[in-house]
Amino acid sequence: MKRYALALLLCLCATAAGAAPQRIHATYDMKKGGQQFAVVTETYTQTGKTYRIESDTKGIGIFALFDKGGIKLVSSGEVTRDGLRPLHFEHHRGSDPARLVVADFDWDNNVLTLKYDGRTETAKLEPGTQDRLSLMYQFMFMPHKTRDMVFHMTNGRSLERYQYNAAGEEQLDLPAGKFKTLHYSRQHQSDEDGTEVWLASAKDYFPVRVVIEEKKGGRLEQTLTQLSFE
Repeated sequence: MKRYALALLLCLCATAAGAAPQRIHATYDMKKGGQQFAVVTETYTQTGKTYRIESDTKGIGIFALFDKGGIKLVSSGEVTRDGLRPLHFEHHRGSDPARLVVADFDWDNNVLTLKYDGRTETAKLEPGTQDRLSLMYQFMFMPHKTRDMVFHMTNGRSLERYQYNAAGEEQLDLPAGKFKTLHYSRQHQSDEDGTEVWLASAKDYFPVRVVIEEKKGGRLEQTLTQLSFE
C-alpha cells in the first residue's frame, strides 16, 4: 500500500482502492437530542470490482410505533482505483412506493437522474460524485494527506458539494471499543446542515461516529456499537 504523509497530523495513514475489507457489518445507535430513537444496521459487500451497501434504520421503544417500516438505503456500483463509483441509489421509507427516492448514475454521458415525488430530473454528473450512503464508505479509499476532502453528494433529490476540513486527532471510547480517530468537520452555510465525522485510523478510516447539526436546530448522533471486517 502506498503511504501518504498527513501534514496536519504528521503520520502515515493512507488507503488505496482495493485495500478495504471485502465485507463489513456495522451497527450504530441513533440519538436525537441525546435520546436514542433508532438502531442502524449496515452491510458493505465487495465482489470483484463491484460493491453493494445496505443500511436499515429501525425505531426502538415508543419510536417504533411511528416507524412504519423504517428507512432503508441501498447503494451499488463499481470499485475503481479512485474508490467507489455509484451506479444506483435507493432511499426507501417503509413499504410505500410513492416515497421511494432513486438516483441513477450515467458515467458515460455524465448524467445524474433523480426520481422522487413522481418527478424525474437530471443534472450534470460531477467527477467523483457519491450518494448519501456511499459517501461514508468512500472515506476508506481517500488518501488522508491534506486538511480538506471535497465531494459531490446526492441524496436522490439534489446534488450538493461537500467539503470536509480536518479538525484534529481524537481518541474515542465507544460501545464498539476504543478508537484513535481523525476528526473531520463539514464546511457549511447557515442554511445547511453541519456534519462531523470521526474516522478510525486502525480500521481503514471507517466512520465510527457521525454528528449532524440540523439547520433547524436539532442534533443527530450516530455512534458505532458493533463492527466486523472480513
